[in-house]
Amino acid sequence: MSGSSTSPRSGNLVIALVAALVASLAVIGWLVAQERGATDDLRDARSRTQTLAAEADAEKAALEAAKGVLAEITTYSWKEGEHDFAWLERIANADLREKLAPNVGDLQKAIVDGKVSAQGEVVDAAARAVDDTQVEVVAFVDQAITDEESADVKIEEQRVSMTMTLVGGEWLVDRLELLSGTNTGVGSGEGTGEGAQ
Repeated sequence: MSGSSTSPRSGNLVIALVAALVASLAVIGWLVAQERGATDDLRDARSRTQTLAAEADAEKAALEAAKGVLAEITTYSWKEGEHDFAWLERIANADLREKLAPNVGDLQKAIVDGKVSAQGEVVDAAARAVDDTQVEVVAFVDQAITDEESADVKIEEQRVSMTMTLVGGEWLVDRLELLSGTNTGVGSGEGTGEGAQ
């Protein structure tokens, strides 16, 4: 009889223990899911941080390369007998390079015949990464032009939009476009050769 009186208590105790165990398992499951979610969030945040850092590095490197090319394009002297067009090798876009190359001879002749010299300077520039291998650059270039017949210095103010692409570890020009004074874009074939001179 005493056994039958303790039986309900034992049953209640077992039920309570099972309920506590189920609740504990549910809490543990929830904590594991939360931890897994936090780990995924942390992994995503690290990945995004790495991407942003890579893009920031790309912007900096591409901007410096673009400034170098623009200064080289807009600086020359007739006294050297020819304008150095070695910068053509730093153009990755084959179509653009082929479009500019045929003008080299005429430009060299015009520079020498006109006894023209120029000094280009990038006065301001900004870059925006499309990704870590492609960067858009907008630059403002002042080009001081002189000739032997005049002591006057003519300042050409040029706005340039270009795309730099990482090729074999080097930032090369993929697109080069001169912008008009009203900031309206012109096709890369228009003004790219003569306007830079």
